[in-house]
Amino acid sequence: MTGPAAGTGKTRSLIERLEKELRELWTQPEDPAAIPKSRVCTMNLEVVASSHELLERYTPVVDEVTATMPSRVILASIEPDAATDEITGSATAVCSIEGGRNICSERITLKATGNAAARSASAIEAFLVPEIPTALVWLGRVHVDDPVFQDLANDAHRIILDSMYTSLGSLLNVASWARTQVNAPEISDMAWTRLASWQEMTARFFDRPEARRFATKITKITLRQASEPGAHLGPEPALLLGWIATRLEWKTSRLGGKTRFKRPDGGTVIIELGAVPLPKGVAPQTLAGIAVEAEDDDGTKMTGSIERELGSGLASGQEDATADADVMVWKHATAGAPPLEQRVRLGANKAAKWLERTLHRPKHDPAFNESVSFAEQIVHDGLTV
Repeated sequence: MTGPAAGTGKTRSLIERLEKELRELWTQPEDPAAIPKSRVCTMNLEVVASSHELLERYTPVVDEVTATMPSRVILASIEPDAATDEITGSATAVCSIEGGRNICSERITLKATGNAAARSASAIEAFLVPEIPTALVWLGRVHVDDPVFQDLANDAHRIILDSMYTSLGSLLNVASWARTQVNAPEISDMAWTRLASWQEMTARFFDRPEARRFATKITKITLRQASEPGAHLGPEPALLLGWIATRLEWKTSRLGGKTRFKRPDGGTVIIELGAVPLPKGVAPQTLAGIAVEAEDDDGTKMTGSIERELGSGLASGQEDATADADVMVWKHATAGAPPLEQRVRLGANKAAKWLERTLHRPKHDPAFNESVSFAEQIVHDGLTV
């Protein structure tokens, strides 16, 4: 027998086999000398990639996360253009020692190729543990009309993207789609999580009592990203600009085909965008710097800047450092006061750290949603650096 019916039967057989393997993981006699295994499951974690190679590279990331957040993990690669039409898979336990106990998560790995890719969502959903939250991590570009994405998103409590490694357009499309859905999952972005340090350091420009008045008097913001000149505005600078604008209640308007940014008092904010060279090992469109200029009604001026020394992380001597585990230089100056400067070293830019932090953040983040909506307004104008 060939065709869809045969494919469905093969998928059912695969599911039955993997479920049997999962049961055997916990029913087989253990070595009396070994630390007893404890099966723990706090969430369903679905990770979907566009290739098996990408999934293999991301598997250690997920294993590191589940060492502290035990989960039922379903890893799936979906390759509809492959020559074969099949779904294959395996099941295993991933354990770590914690408090003298061997804490174990379950990991199911699926590979869907050719026409069988259309059945991958049902295979993934078959392994979800009921009555616990489900997070869908989608690696790669997202098309909201993709039936696999739609099926998985309908059962997910949250969808996690990394727009820095996909595109800002993917994030904006998913966010727009979610607004039209009944009981839509919450949307998260690891690029937003990485912005936490930038948000904190930008807010520090206005921390001191004598500097707070300048927050409502910003006249110019300059953003730099690591890319070729003329590239589209990347996710990190777009989201940071959206965060600043929505926190300060700016509005956009158009005049002569140009986007203008207005403060609540009617003042105009100039936005200047630019590019810096992209060092090897640093993600394209990485946020490289921000400068803020403000002027009070009496003519007193304030400037603040954060510059990132891109590609300096490998020279830091940190364990597991990466090229973008680098230094941020924070500077602040107000007329009549001594200038301030501070150097802050970022931690290693490890994917597991950002995924874990994103999973720990609240599912519903109004500041993120507002920043995404603002980014939509400016990206539709085709801003380039």
